Amino acid sequence: MTKKVPAAVIDKSDERWHVDRKIPVALLVGFFLTIGSQTSIAIWWASKADSRIERLEQQTTATAPQGDRLTKVETRLEAVQDGISEIKSILRKEPFPTKMR
Repeated sequence: MTKKVPAAVIDKSDERWHVDRKIPVALLVGFFLTIGSQTSIAIWWASKADSRIERLEQQTTATAPQGDRLTKVETRLEAVQDGISEIKSILRKEPFPTKMR
């Protein structure tokens, strides 16, 4: 008679993800500390970015009146340049007399 070989037992318990008592507590604590520290750093970074943006908005608001003043100066400068070009054109058209009588 031939011996019957027992069928191979296939352990299917490791096919899915699961938490087992074989995982050390130190590993779980380290994992959660890492996640907590990364989360707190992300929150800290976001709050610093928010304060930087707020500071930039305040600077922009403070410099806005200077931008308006600069625009007014530019329009006045254009008017002066137009006046100078008119004076030049008048001088070119009507030469001054060389001798007075």
